[in-house]
Amino acid sequence: MAEEMEAAIKNTKSKRKSIINFAITCIILGIIGYTAVLFFVISSRLKKGMNDNYKEELIELSKVLPGELSSELESVENTSRWLNDNAQKIMYSGTDIGDNLNHLIESAITFFKMEKIAFYDSEGRQISSSKYGTITRKDLIAKAVSGSSFSDLIMENSQIYAVSLRPIILNGKIYGATAVMTCAASDELMRRVSNFVQSNVTIFEGDTRIFTSLEGMKNSVIADPTPVRSAEKDEPAIVSNVINGIPFLSYYYPVYSKSGDFLAVMFIGKPLSIINTVAQEIFISLFIIASILTVLLIALIFSIMMRRIKRPLNNVEKAVEKLSSGDADLTYRLDVKGNDEFAALASDVNTFIDMLQNIVKDLNAAQDSLVEVSDSLGSNSQQSASATAQIMANIAGVRKQSENQSKAVDNTTEVLAKSSESVRQLGDLIDNQAAGITESSAAIEQMLGNISAVSNSVRKMSESFNVLENTVESGNTKLVSVDQKVKDIAEQSTMLLQANAIIAQIASETNLLAMNAAIEAAHAGEAGGGFSVVASEIRKLAETSSQQTKTIGAELKGISASIQEVVSLSRDSQTAFGEIISHIGSTDTIIREIDNAMSEQENASRQILDALNDMKTQSVEVREKSQEMGEGVKTVAEYMGSVAQISSTILGSMDEMNAGASQISSASQNVSELASETRNDINIMNEKLNQFKV
Repeated sequence: MAEEMEAAIKNTKSKRKSIINFAITCIILGIIGYTAVLFFVISSRLKKGMNDNYKEELIELSKVLPGELSSELESVENTSRWLNDNAQKIMYSGTDIGDNLNHLIESAITFFKMEKIAFYDSEGRQISSSKYGTITRKDLIAKAVSGSSFSDLIMENSQIYAVSLRPIILNGKIYGATAVMTCAASDELMRRVSNFVQSNVTIFEGDTRIFTSLEGMKNSVIADPTPVRSAEKDEPAIVSNVINGIPFLSYYYPVYSKSGDFLAVMFIGKPLSIINTVAQEIFISLFIIASILTVLLIALIFSIMMRRIKRPLNNVEKAVEKLSSGDADLTYRLDVKGNDEFAALASDVNTFIDMLQNIVKDLNAAQDSLVEVSDSLGSNSQQSASATAQIMANIAGVRKQSENQSKAVDNTTEVLAKSSESVRQLGDLIDNQAAGITESSAAIEQMLGNISAVSNSVRKMSESFNVLENTVESGNTKLVSVDQKVKDIAEQSTMLLQANAIIAQIASETNLLAMNAAIEAAHAGEAGGGFSVVASEIRKLAETSSQQTKTIGAELKGISASIQEVVSLSRDSQTAFGEIISHIGSTDTIIREIDNAMSEQENASRQILDALNDMKTQSVEVREKSQEMGEGVKTVAEYMGSVAQISSTILGSMDEMNAGASQISSASQNVSELASETRNDINIMNEKLNQFKV
């Protein structure tokens, strides 16, 4: 039976799959899947982040071109101010005003590189040479000679000009006006700004690119004017479009003069290939770092699972295997290390083994006592059978003598004359009969003593079985307590799983908050650089926490499975103790039957003893009668009837004694059979107990 059980266990082990290996595989696959999803999210978020970053950068860089135009206007204003100051001096002198003004214009054009410079009198007539330029905006000239200065950017003939006009005032009197005008936008300006901002720039007049850094696109018309229309409505637009076959991230925005008048729509854009290249370089670096960290994390998890989970589980499995095998070793103990669930489980298993070892020791001690009681019961039953056989032999002898006595009485009636010798012989026979009755009485008393000894042994055996039954019931109660403790541990592991799920949720929310913080830090630019590093560290910590919660969840599930196995083994032990209690109950019933049989045998023996006492009394009377027969035959003849009656009574008593002896023999046989059954039950218990090594 034990060999078949061991073979079944080995067969189960060969087919069994390791839960630890399964958990490690699931964790590795989960990490790989999580890493793949993370890479996908990072890639998409990186591209989106790069797009957002470049959008913000384009918006910031869009200020450069209007700033350059404002610089041109400021240069024109400075030139106009210088010319105005010198023109006041020339007009104050009143000599050669026209020549001196033309000479002043030549100096300004040479030094300041202005395109158009003109002087006007108080009537608005140009007093300088027209070869140096003429201002066609009469409204602006009239405004200047009326005493108002004007400096601004204007769109004229598909050109953006910086214009500055100032009145010439001497001693509170207006003598005229100074006018300076130069082209603020040019192809050179487009190239310079494009190189500075590392982007392409364009100035639109309507749908036409009047100035642009795009190669071969000057004076071309935009294919989709929607963003231009939107910018004209003071709604800047950032779009992804294709220009000359190249994908661009483009920003269209309006530019206004100092007076707030709409001037033109400007464009600044970066090829998307640059964004994709930068995103790809960043992603590759992140991919390499994340791959290395993932491999290290998998190796670390594998090492932790092998050292902290699989090894303790193997030790527990080995201990339980020793208990469940055919040759259970109750001397084996687990090493209790640490202060975790495995240490608590190992301690509980050791406590259970200690308790089971003590129970088996108590059962072995009770078994030895049962063996002694069984041996004593067998010996006493054999002695009872021998004494009963001796009683039956004595009864047969007495009956035979009684029959001879009856025949002698009959012969005495016929040959009373010769009774003297017969009476003497009768006296001898009566003496023999008295001696036989005495021996029978002694044998019956000895049998009663043996029966009392057997009864005492049976009572001791019953008490031993009561002690054994109480011990087994105590062991069963302790097993129920152990089972409850294991269930409490299972409930605590369930609570740990719930706490672990809450930690995983917190880690997920922390990760989401860290990602949002990183996005906000990116929006903040350089000012958010430090916060971005902190947000990245928080996200890493959240990811590590999430992975650890998954690892702990798998460990707790493995622990829960081990606890369920311990519960199953505990229930098997309770079943075995139930069988022992059943056998003890059966044996106790047999012992009670033996005790009842001994009581019946004792009662029958006492009846036989009482009958023998009666026979002894009657024998004394017969002896007295035989003596009287020796005194006189006549007296004997008178009492012959009484002698015949006494002989008949003796025969009846012999029959009763024979029947009682038969009952005693049958009871002894029953006692012997019960003793044999008791020994068989003891052998079964001994076989079960010998399976445990204590």
